[in-house]
Amino acid sequence: MGNLNTLINRMRYWCQTVSLGYDQSNRWDIKPGGECDCSSLVIYALREAGFDTGGATYTGNLSSNLTARGWRRLPADGNPRPGDILLNDVHHVAVYLGGGMLAQASIDERGRASGGAAGDQTGRETNIRGYYSYPWNCYLRYGAAPTTTTGPLKVDGSCGPATVRKWQAVMGTPVDGIISGQAVPDERTYWRPALDTSAVSYGGQGSQLIGAVQRTLGLKRDGLLGPKTIKAIQGHLGVKQDASFGPATVRALQTRLNTGRF
Repeated sequence: MGNLNTLINRMRYWCQTVSLGYDQSNRWDIKPGGECDCSSLVIYALREAGFDTGGATYTGNLSSNLTARGWRRLPADGNPRPGDILLNDVHHVAVYLGGGMLAQASIDERGRASGGAAGDQTGRETNIRGYYSYPWNCYLRYGAAPTTTTGPLKVDGSCGPATVRKWQAVMGTPVDGIISGQAVPDERTYWRPALDTSAVSYGGQGSQLIGAVQRTLGLKRDGLLGPKTIKAIQGHLGVKQDASFGPATVRALQTRLNTGRF
């Protein structure tokens, strides 16, 4: 069984006690004088601390593997707890140590992702520093009690974990409150759907929930909540088809889900 104190101590060891460098091309060479990147270090330390990380290999599949193994995806509200994993699903991951400090693997000695010398050449390739407001998508917290929804959903136009859980239950897919595996919008042809950051994860592999919705609507099943799928959902719900998964669409969805159907 995993131990959060051991996780914190192992991150301290790798980021402060020994010389461990950063190199994405040699990211599993985790030893004194070796190399890692942000996700390989966190996954390695989790395993050292006795946690089952499943098939986790990088930031994009860390959330799905850990939430299936006792971790909860929570909003990044600026108040992490010791042992929380601070996650941006695409770009970065760190571990909160407590006392306002986090541990992370950052960048190589030349400010590049790969190609530098082995070991920590600057004392900052892996480091401990004060908590900062990187655009974290969530905190992953071990053993946090799941939030449950009793009674009807509040029709407030906010698509958070409660709405997603209800949607998943209605569609018959696993219920975890997260629309997982989404593509990062380019913000030119496709803007981010109005989903609470604690209710979505990225990686591009698609979501079982959205796949089930696409099957119901007769669409190609890629599991991605993109413009075509959003417009089809809007048509199904009888709201304006503008490919914007915003409050009006979410209110219509919540109203429909409160009837026990999609």
